[in-house]
Amino acid sequence: MDQINFKKIFLDSLGELQGLLQIPSVYDEKTVSGQMPYGEGSWRVLDYMRQIAFRDGFEVLEYDNHAIAVRMEAKEERVDVVSHLDVVEPGEGWEYDPFCAAVENGYLIGRGTEDMKVCAWLTYLALRMISAQKLQLNREIRLVFGCDEERTMADMHHYIGKAGEPEFAFTPDGRFPMSIGEKGALMWRLKGSYRGACKWFQGGVQCNVIPSSARACILDTSLETELQAYIAGHNYDISCMMEGGELILESRGKAAHASMPHLGHSAVTDLLDVIAGVTGDSVLGNLYRCFADPYGSGIGLKAEDESKGDFTLSLGVLNIEEGHLYGEVDGRYPYGMTSREATECVEKVCHAEVFLDYDAAPNLCGRDDPFVRELLAVYREKTGDFSEPVISSGVSYSKVFGHCVAFGPVDKPEEYLAHKANEKIALDRCVKLLEIYYDAIYRIGIL
Repeated sequence: MDQINFKKIFLDSLGELQGLLQIPSVYDEKTVSGQMPYGEGSWRVLDYMRQIAFRDGFEVLEYDNHAIAVRMEAKEERVDVVSHLDVVEPGEGWEYDPFCAAVENGYLIGRGTEDMKVCAWLTYLALRMISAQKLQLNREIRLVFGCDEERTMADMHHYIGKAGEPEFAFTPDGRFPMSIGEKGALMWRLKGSYRGACKWFQGGVQCNVIPSSARACILDTSLETELQAYIAGHNYDISCMMEGGELILESRGKAAHASMPHLGHSAVTDLLDVIAGVTGDSVLGNLYRCFADPYGSGIGLKAEDESKGDFTLSLGVLNIEEGHLYGEVDGRYPYGMTSREATECVEKVCHAEVFLDYDAAPNLCGRDDPFVRELLAVYREKTGDFSEPVISSGVSYSKVFGHCVAFGPVDKPEEYLAHKANEKIALDRCVKLLEIYYDAIYRIGIL
């Protein structure tokens, strides 16, 4: 195995990977059907992988277009390597077409390069190499591809309901050396009536993305000078202008994954502060107090025990139109906190109807688990990094599989571009990841 030219193998497959990245596999409610449970883009990306796997001679197991599974041959014991092919909305601020899959200055650019079409492809490429080499495995290695991870993970619930749980699973959708566990994850919807200073308010693109932009129309056009003074006094990146006789505010922030608020900045909460600060709008002022601090102090849930991780939340979407208010909130909670406790706190302070749409409890694998030890051994041998596994604030398919860890690809979280504009990954990094995943899949298969 030491003689394998991983770089050549990866670069020879780059065109196929670019084809995968060029499919805009964002959930599309308008095209949802019985054949396409998550819309046309998600169906297309799943079919793309299906056709490649058929061409390469793999057996493809079908799960009603919620997911597919690719395997060499059936075995009594099975390990699943689980990836998602759906992506979040591109959002704003891109210097490139988000689905261009361009290669520039040694980087592959586009939505899904880090989260997580590239790693999905690398695991497939690794299994294709193992199959081509006719290596014998003691366990069935099943590559499972879904396309609803960024929303509800209904795809994997459907898959597990049909296929049953594997002996072990890992997903290349987290941290190195390993995300051995994950915080709990919540998604709330807020609904209420609104009579206030705004004619309309539009902010954010997706619940689990810190909003990088927001716009609002202010009813009282005489407030332009006062609004501009407030913006300048707080150093906000917000424009205030008259458009077609209406007073419009445009706020700019920094997108990031909602689980890592220190990497982003909310355009929505900035705009809430400006409007409430100038107009005295009580509804928007209350929302600002609730969500300005991404660590929960505004709703009385700031975590006190740092060893268990902190509580985070993000008002990812806020829309106001014709007297109706609608919001979506992402929350991540540590061990020792319950979803009921968190929801009651939100209900108490938000002054809106609160609907808990998604609730995934914390999960944790043991460090002495033989599969965990084997994956750690592979990573340490390939990198020389002997750091310890972490408990992640992210949400991966580990939540559905239980006996599952997130194994890479991130080793520098501060540079992680998932859910951000100009998402990209270095080609050299892809080659190294291919080497790691090839060894990991082979060694798990013969364990």
